[in-house]
Amino acid sequence: MTNQQRSPSIRRLFITFLPLWIFLVMYKLGGSLHYSIISPLGEQLMPLWVVGAVISASSFVQMILDVPAGYILDRFGYLRFLKISVVAFLVAGIAFMYDLTIVTYAISMVAATISWLLVPLATNAYVLAHAPEERSSRFFAMRDMAISTGVFLASAILGFVLLLDVQVMGLIITVCMAIALVVIFFAPPDKKSFLAEVKLATCDYYVRRNPLGKTLCFLPKLNPASIMLLLLGFSSSVFYAVVWFIVPLVIAHQASSGLLSLGLGIFDLAIVITGFFLGKIAEKGDKRTYIFFGLLLFSISATLIGFDFGWLFLLFGFLATTGDELTSISLWSWLHTLSHDDAGKGLLASVITLAQDLGWAVGPIFAAVAYGWVGPSWAIASSAVFIFATWIAYQFLMRYYPKVSPVHVPSRPSRARHRG
Repeated sequence: MTNQQRSPSIRRLFITFLPLWIFLVMYKLGGSLHYSIISPLGEQLMPLWVVGAVISASSFVQMILDVPAGYILDRFGYLRFLKISVVAFLVAGIAFMYDLTIVTYAISMVAATISWLLVPLATNAYVLAHAPEERSSRFFAMRDMAISTGVFLASAILGFVLLLDVQVMGLIITVCMAIALVVIFFAPPDKKSFLAEVKLATCDYYVRRNPLGKTLCFLPKLNPASIMLLLLGFSSSVFYAVVWFIVPLVIAHQASSGLLSLGLGIFDLAIVITGFFLGKIAEKGDKRTYIFFGLLLFSISATLIGFDFGWLFLLFGFLATTGDELTSISLWSWLHTLSHDDAGKGLLASVITLAQDLGWAVGPIFAAVAYGWVGPSWAIASSAVFIFATWIAYQFLMRYYPKVSPVHVPSRPSRARHRG
């Protein structure tokens, strides 16, 4: 019997792990709502630049502790920490149910930071431990679809939620996390040894296990494709962090905001609609051309997105993410042709992930300062400078580099366009 015959069908995998998919939908629904409301709520308590600094500090903490947290998960189990993480977020929701004060805001942020740190690591490792090697890409696609569904639902109701009292906001988040906690108890148990059993080539891309010092020492070994992935990861994360910080403030300050609320979900929706198609076209043709026009589309759309918070916001948001995804897929495919050092793939993934985390840490404080100086539209447009700089750097980096031949696009990590 072949491995393919022994592997469970996609339908069976979906049904078996249905509790996990429901968990991810409810967790992302509550977590994305929480991340979206912390800037408008924080604005009621302290100067906006302080709010940005607090959110940035939360991201810095996650960036520093994700490797130690990964070792803790390996030692004590992934499913167990998924449950602990949801309990932490229950505390974050309950804090807002009590009242909105500096103390409850701080408690909610600390509890949410703990949960944001553990859930992505535990989810990735748990899914890797159970993923059949022949169906790993589609198994991860189901995970990404569940996450995107939760984020899109959160964005769809955000305009309504921001009109409610803070106690009701806290209640909605608490209910979402309570449902997530209940359903995760029905998920299949952990396998005994993640590190011993998982043999997927993509493991190092999804689960960081390299200390920060070792990761930084790998920087001089980067090739052109990985340098571009690093720059893209940082610049795009700054942009998405700025959008997720500013758009909830705009929604909270205007009377009619239903369409704009949906705009935050357009980034994930664009991936759902175009991801497969972009992956197919990236397998053929010149990667340099795709990267050039993908970055150009991303940077232009990112510049224009903030100047109209109506239908054009949805259009430019869709185009920006499409350009981002085309660039990312092409770069990962190109990297696959350049990198033949399997032992260094984990370090390479750590460097790229570090750049993305740094972008999410820089974005909120950048958004808070720019919002106060130039207003929401120009604040979002100014974040596109980072993307334009990446596009310009690409021109210099690729001037003397040969064209890239067509190659199959390997399985790669899905880069989040959201936080929470």
